Amino acid sequence: MKDWYNFLEEVRQAREDLGNPETVWYRGHSSSEWKLTPSLHRFELGMKNEKILFEDFQKFFLLMGKDHKWSSDWETLFDMQHYGVPTRLLDWTETLGVAIAFAVLDHHDSHGDLAIYVLDPIKLNEKSRLDEIKHIPNDHFEYKSIYWNHEPFGAMYPIAIDPPYENKRMLAQNGTFTIHGDKPDPIESLVPEAVRQVVLPESVLKGAHEFIEYADLNPHKIYPDLVGIASHLKRKYLGA
Repeated sequence: MKDWYNFLEEVRQAREDLGNPETVWYRGHSSSEWKLTPSLHRFELGMKNEKILFEDFQKFFLLMGKDHKWSSDWETLFDMQHYGVPTRLLDWTETLGVAIAFAVLDHHDSHGDLAIYVLDPIKLNEKSRLDEIKHIPNDHFEYKSIYWNHEPFGAMYPIAIDPPYENKRMLAQNGTFTIHGDKPDPIESLVPEAVRQVVLPESVLKGAHEFIEYADLNPHKIYPDLVGIASHLKRKYLGA
């Protein structure tokens, strides 16, 4: 039976299989069956209605009295992701502990084994002939130009992007993103050389819970807003 230390060894091995890259990103899933597919691509009408989702989000955001002007289309997209509107984005983190916390804290809503994905973002971007992680905002890498108008190129494969920390949640999570192109397939199918999955069996959950407790990775710390506070209080006082 795999124990907590076996799991950590498999994470180390996954990094080694990727060539021990200097930069590594992680993503936690509360089910090992879930693929690396962004929410927009999980809906049949997602791509068709992408522009409408974007424009209506901006309109309703302002109608609700939010006194805010976005500095770029990317900032709007990050806010959409933050509030749960389907986008091309997938959340990642530079911190393994945060990825483990994501998987473990959400597991009460699902059953079976969990998973941690280990990504080499540089190798991912090489598929799109990019030699670095794209830092956002970037005048030469604009969201609408590339993903709506396909100018100066149309992104087909997922690309790793490094956003500014626009909110406390992104800062607390050491958050980064990948953004899918027009191909709806998961990253592990499109660019298998850049990613590895490490299964975290249910039998290891006790060790995982102990780890996030000792590391003080409760929902309030990784979701430093009212949603995170509510989740933290439920877990602390109600065991939920």
